[in-house]
Amino acid sequence: MIKEFALEPDVLATSFRDFSYFIEKFGVGQGRVISRFPKHWKRLVYEAAQASLRGTKELNRIEVRLRNITDDVLIASKRPNGDGAQPWLTRAMSEHGRLPFAAIIAHENPTAHTEVLVAADLDDSDARFQATGQRHITRTAAEIVGCVDLLLGASKTVKLIDPHFDPNKARWRRMLGLLLTVLGNNGQPGVILEIHRADNALPGNLQHCFDSRIPNMLPSGVTVQVFLHPEAAMHNRFILTSVGGASYHTGLDDNEDGNSTATDLVSLLAPGVLATEWATYSGQTAFLVYS
Repeated sequence: MIKEFALEPDVLATSFRDFSYFIEKFGVGQGRVISRFPKHWKRLVYEAAQASLRGTKELNRIEVRLRNITDDVLIASKRPNGDGAQPWLTRAMSEHGRLPFAAIIAHENPTAHTEVLVAADLDDSDARFQATGQRHITRTAAEIVGCVDLLLGASKTVKLIDPHFDPNKARWRRMLGLLLTVLGNNGQPGVILEIHRADNALPGNLQHCFDSRIPNMLPSGVTVQVFLHPEAAMHNRFILTSVGGASYHTGLDDNEDGNSTATDLVSLLAPGVLATEWATYSGQTAFLVYS
């Protein structure tokens, strides 16, 4: 659902106008993000801007905007940097062959590769660049998690919000198991998965629901915390990370058994909405903790 693009640093270094045009096209809420490829991508942008705009006000403006690019626009990719002795496009093409980007945006396309987009010709009418902040999905565990999989590796805290979340039922457990597997494979230590649900059952019964399932599902390096909230205060269902999130109109449970709604409408959250929901589900004391 979220498209990760490799963007050549030199593309942003020609003018402040070009810099702004491209940066404003990206953000989790728009369904497009820039891959932090290589890890020192910001430095490469600034060095390229220095070479072409040294001594101008435009360089200063680019420096300020570059410093303030948020993590929902430039996402930590955990991709290898490639051979630093090679040109950026060569490195990006090699990485694309290993793990594809949605596309590569570059100054030129000397090999006429179908997934390299020439910056000067790019606009929203190009299907390869088109993205959306909303999508209907089939309610499978893979599609539910797939909507945010790119975000999971860039955040050390993930929040699941669903008032009816029940790990004893397979329709939630399949999604939870897949999400825990993704988090466990990210290689980040100290990852926390928070589960927020309604307090509409006796605490002892709720504890048994989680005690009987979570310890056997828990990957190394991941802590699960369970939080309870008044049922009347919980309405929407979300998967939130520190860099972006999504709202699920039906729920975080799948329909792989065929007993519920077949599809769901998923909406990516704008930064302000994410901040509000993140704050709503922060600051409470956990009911249960598994590590």
